Amino acid sequence: MRDINAKSVLVRRVASAVILPGVLTSMLVLAPQASAATTAPVSGICNGVVNQLAHRGTVQENLLKAAARKNAEIITKLQTERAVLQTTADSLKAQIKAIADLEAEGAQLDKDITAAQDSLAILVTDQASTAAAIKDAEAAVANLTEQRDGKKAELASVQDELAEARADSAALKDKAAAVEADLAAQQKALVTAKEELVALETAATEAAGDLANQKAAIAEAEGELTTLNTTAEDAAAEVTAAAQTVTDAEAKLESLVAAGATAQTDLDAQKAAIVAAKNELTKRQADATTATDAVTGQEAAIVAAKGQLTTLQSVADQAAAAVIAKNADIDTAKKQLVALQGDAQKAADAVAANTAAITSLDEQIATLNTQITAAKAAVTAKQAELTKAQGELTTLQTQKTTLEGEIASLTKRIENANGNGNSKKDLEALRAAKQKELDAVNAQITDKNASISGLQGDLTTLQNQVDTLNTQLLAKQKESSALQLQAAPLQATLTSANTAVATKEAEIKTLQGQLPALTTALTNANAAATAKQGELSALQGQLPALQTAATSATDAVKAQETVVADLVAELPGLTEGAAEAQEAIAAQKVVLEGLQGDLVKAQGAFADASKAVDAKNVELTGLKDRLPLLQAAADSAAATVTAKQGDITQLNVDIDKLVASLAGLNAQITTKENEVQALQDRVAPLLGQLNKLNEDISATEAALSSLQSQLTALDKQVTDAQAVLRNLEAQKKSNKDTIAAQKVTVAGLQTKLGDVQKQIAAIDGQILLGGCVA
Repeated sequence: MRDINAKSVLVRRVASAVILPGVLTSMLVLAPQASAATTAPVSGICNGVVNQLAHRGTVQENLLKAAARKNAEIITKLQTERAVLQTTADSLKAQIKAIADLEAEGAQLDKDITAAQDSLAILVTDQASTAAAIKDAEAAVANLTEQRDGKKAELASVQDELAEARADSAALKDKAAAVEADLAAQQKALVTAKEELVALETAATEAAGDLANQKAAIAEAEGELTTLNTTAEDAAAEVTAAAQTVTDAEAKLESLVAAGATAQTDLDAQKAAIVAAKNELTKRQADATTATDAVTGQEAAIVAAKGQLTTLQSVADQAAAAVIAKNADIDTAKKQLVALQGDAQKAADAVAANTAAITSLDEQIATLNTQITAAKAAVTAKQAELTKAQGELTTLQTQKTTLEGEIASLTKRIENANGNGNSKKDLEALRAAKQKELDAVNAQITDKNASISGLQGDLTTLQNQVDTLNTQLLAKQKESSALQLQAAPLQATLTSANTAVATKEAEIKTLQGQLPALTTALTNANAAATAKQGELSALQGQLPALQTAATSATDAVKAQETVVADLVAELPGLTEGAAEAQEAIAAQKVVLEGLQGDLVKAQGAFADASKAVDAKNVELTGLKDRLPLLQAAADSAAATVTAKQGDITQLNVDIDKLVASLAGLNAQITTKENEVQALQDRVAPLLGQLNKLNEDISATEAALSSLQSQLTALDKQVTDAQAVLRNLEAQKKSNKDTIAAQKVTVAGLQTKLGDVQKQIAAIDGQILLGGCVA
């Protein structure tokens, strides 16, 4: 709480040092008005007073009073100006005094820093002492652990050997049982194989007979198939010849039908042509009348279209200009958008890079925190080990003191004993035993001191590692803080750039949204003008044709009358040709029906021959398909007989081997069981030694845990003390910078204060003269 208050006061004073000079400067800008008032010429009675003072050297009192009364307004204004200047002077004095407060605060910070450094030095000393004790305790645990691990390894080795021997014994027994089972199975298989051999030889004989019969059936079927194929080929040739004859007859019939249809068509067409020619004559007579009216109407439509075309061309020109202007606006906006997008990308890259750097630092900070925690845990463990060792040293030293006292007492009793009786000898023997115990204790004390020194060295190394990691952590935290301070401005820049891009994109979208309407208007205008131009061109192009039509309509009527007369004259000849074509078609149909009957008979004979060939092929295929199976069956039966004979021979060999193997396995089982008993006798003593070492390690680890707890508490106190010291040093630096800046400011303020005081003195003199300038 004290640090927060001190920092708040410091921030307010720095703000005052920056803001107040600006305020005072703006106040002093108004001061020349008062100065001008003191130097400006004064009208009225002041002129007479001044003149009298200049000539006589004194001024009558009544004249001064009169001047005061006449110049009351001037005096009031001067007093107002003096009050403003006085306020300015008071403010300047207060600012000048602020530097003294800052210097006092700096002195107090120096005292706080010294106290914090002293406290930190004490904690570091305690920390080092505790770390040394932990190191000693950890060495003791390591020594006992090494002894325990040795015993464990020895015990594990013996137990592994015992387990391996037991496993070997069991495996040998399993092998013997398996060999016995194999032997029984092989003997049974031998009997079965002999029985199967008889059956296989019978099956092989039968398979060979079936194979010979199948080959004979296949030869007979192949001869019959050759005969049937010849018959089918002859039938196919007859079908082909009959089909060709039918095809030729059908072609002739189609030719006659086509000729008859053509003759009838020509007749019908001639009749229709006569009717059409008469209709055309009537139509052309009407067209001759209509053509003249069309020419007159066409000329009027051309005049109207020309006027409409002029109006539509003007509208199209205006629409084209609007589209060009809008496209220019869109191009300009797109160029601006590219620049804005580049700025936005740069800002985004900067934000991404800053974020990546912060993330990387956070990961490094997390790693350092993990390393610090691990290092502190190691320090704690080492401290606990050292404490335990120191406790054991104290116990040994107590034993040493006790033994030395007992030896001194025994020596005194021996010296006081009379003669060389048994009592004196017993005392000497007892003293020798005590001396032996003392020598053993002294040796243990020497060893324990060496162990404690080692632990203290290890603890110091671990503490140095913790300090190094703390320094690295502080540097990374400062770097992360700096990057996080940069994050907000970078994000603001990115947001601004993205906003500008979005605005420009919206602008382009708006312009592009307007463009379709303008383009549509231009297209419609151009289409309307083009349509009107086409309409005008069409009207102008149609006019000569209409004029020609009007001229030639009468000639067309005369020509059509001639066509009608010619068509009527040709009609009798076409009627006779159509009748002759129908008679030829009927005769050809009779010939075709006879040929088609012959074709059906030939096709029937060919189908029967084909069926017979297919049936014989199926039969032959079936016979051939079964032949490989029968051949394979015969080969397999012969091979099976041979294999079975080999199996019987091999079974006899295997049985002899199994009998020999079983005798060897029984001898190995006896040897392995003797080895198992010897290993069991070695396990029990090793277990007793291991339990004793585990008890010693547990006691030493308990003492080490206590030391580690103490070191953990000291670590926290050291860390807190370092944080307090860093905070005070940061405040001291800020206070020092503020004092330096305030001194520069005060130098200027003192000059301004002198000027203000001079102006106040001038105004006071003028007021004393009743508003007149001295």
